[in-house]
Amino acid sequence: MATRRAEPGRYLSFTLGDEAFAVPVESVEVVLETPLVTRVPNAESHLRGVINFRGSVIPIVDPRLRFGGDPIGLEEGSSVIVLQMHYEGDDVVVGMLADGVREVVDVGASEIENAPKMGARESLEYVAGVARIGGEFVVILDVETTFARLAPAECAGVV
Repeated sequence: MATRRAEPGRYLSFTLGDEAFAVPVESVEVVLETPLVTRVPNAESHLRGVINFRGSVIPIVDPRLRFGGDPIGLEEGSSVIVLQMHYEGDDVVVGMLADGVREVVDVGASEIENAPKMGARESLEYVAGVARIGGEFVVILDVETTFARLAPAECAGVV
């Protein structure tokens, strides 16, 4: 799956550790305070478990682990961003942990740059662009490349 280039529009900004990230608002269904997460035996480490969301089992992904960092704590202050996306013709719902959710921001075309080429091809495939918002750089994630492939493949046996 090719990484999409970030387009001007509205983005939900959030933090992972000390870093700022964003996802397109149209991919966000809801932001939740971190609910009880049920661990799934033998799951990939970045799949922290599942939650019950409106009667459905939703996989919860820890992007800090996905990107090679330390796990996000499931204590007060962390959030789950419930994302909807399309993957191979199916609608997929995935919960993404975040250390904190900031705000919805409008990002213009002049504020978006391509991700810099730094040799780590796998990690850059998740980046749709980098925006300068309020004097800081915010990494815009390609939601489908980063998360959609997790739900069908890695969570098929969860339900």
